Amino acid sequence: MLRKISSYLFLVLLVSGTNILLAQAPKKPVLQRATQWKPEKGQYYFTHALTFEYENKSDKKKGEVVIYVDPVTGTMCFKREDSYGQTGKNFDFIIAFQDGKYIYCGADEAGKKMKIIEKVEEVKPDAETLKQQKEDFNTYCIPTGNKRKDFGWESIEYELSYARSEEKDKLWLTTTPFGIYPLYGFELIENVASLPVSFDYTYIFGNRQLLTEMNSKDAVLKLKSYEPNPFLAITRGYPEVKVGD
Repeated sequence: MLRKISSYLFLVLLVSGTNILLAQAPKKPVLQRATQWKPEKGQYYFTHALTFEYENKSDKKKGEVVIYVDPVTGTMCFKREDSYGQTGKNFDFIIAFQDGKYIYCGADEAGKKMKIIEKVEEVKPDAETLKQQKEDFNTYCIPTGNKRKDFGWESIEYELSYARSEEKDKLWLTTTPFGIYPLYGFELIENVASLPVSFDYTYIFGNRQLLTEMNSKDAVLKLKSYEPNPFLAITRGYPEVKVGD
């Protein structure tokens, strides 16, 4: 009889413990987005992140750069400690949108919180620019025939040549379900922050063409992961400051 009671108590404790663990388990990032993504309230929840390994040969620096992504809208977020380091030390994070809008949130030299909003028109090219971009891609990016899978996406290897140079770079490109120009457009923002390795490809790559690997004389770059890595960016606590005020 005692053995039966002990077995029963063990089962009760096991089930209770399991229920507690389930109750404490965090919600999946995608489910969290349904309640946390509230742009109208200055709240942006990024469920995934692109993590690149890089080597900047000219600066002799190596490391990782992380770009947080909302796959639904293609909105991206760059954090100071993960993305641009001391180049943008006044800004905690920078949010980048598909239409070329960038929101910089940080503090001024006196420590007062501030938010700056800028529109970079080149991030959303006009029809003529898109046509030229496509022509340049077909001219200067020649597929080698090599293919592979990168985190569920098919990547294709290309040889990139330049109009005014004999140099050629090997690189890999994949097609993503969201636009990449907010990342490539980061090169176009002035006097704010810069990534440790160049992603200046709006002139030649399409909006959904993500660079997954590159080896050039100046830099080495490789996509290390694309996976859930949630980050909540809240802009409402940063008063907007007009540029030039």
